[in-house]
Amino acid sequence: MKQTFFLFLVLSFSIIACDEPTPHIVFNELDSIPPVDTITGDNYDEKIPSVDEQVIDYTTPDQYQHIPQLFLDSTLSSSWDDAGFPNAKDFQAFYKTFQWDVMDRNKEKISDLILYPLPGYKDNKAFLRNFDSIFSTDFVEAIVQQKPEEIYRNKFGAMAGEDGQVWFRLIKGRYRIVKINP
Repeated sequence: MKQTFFLFLVLSFSIIACDEPTPHIVFNELDSIPPVDTITGDNYDEKIPSVDEQVIDYTTPDQYQHIPQLFLDSTLSSSWDDAGFPNAKDFQAFYKTFQWDVMDRNKEKISDLILYPLPGYKDNKAFLRNFDSIFSTDFVEAIVQQKPEEIYRNKFGAMAGEDGQVWFRLIKGRYRIVKINP
């Protein structure tokens, strides 16, 4: 008898609880819900920035596209135009992808970016053989710590890392690695 009463009591509370949904978010007439189709693979990389992370808006022009940039260490960098990069934001987005490839140690994707022959590496096979010795811990850290918006530029291209670990150029509409200094 007690079991039957207890079962009846549990079922009653379950039915009552399910009948009255509690609103979690209350919208008024002025609020609008963005349509789901506005978040697509083209503009959302499934990464939500942390509170302290700087978010770069790649849709607006870079303020140093046409003028030189002075860095905090007093280094004067050429404009993106003078370095041969007509769209700085596009390169910065490319560089973020490159950083992920370096962190993931994606040898094939990195090798595909290189314009061969590269000093010290005549072809793809030579580079892949030496990949682990080139991309040492310090080398990888220098590339990963580089802020895309603070990449040094001059007439030879764009340099990543404090000591010029990797040099990039835009060649035939494609960003290419033209020099590596491990």
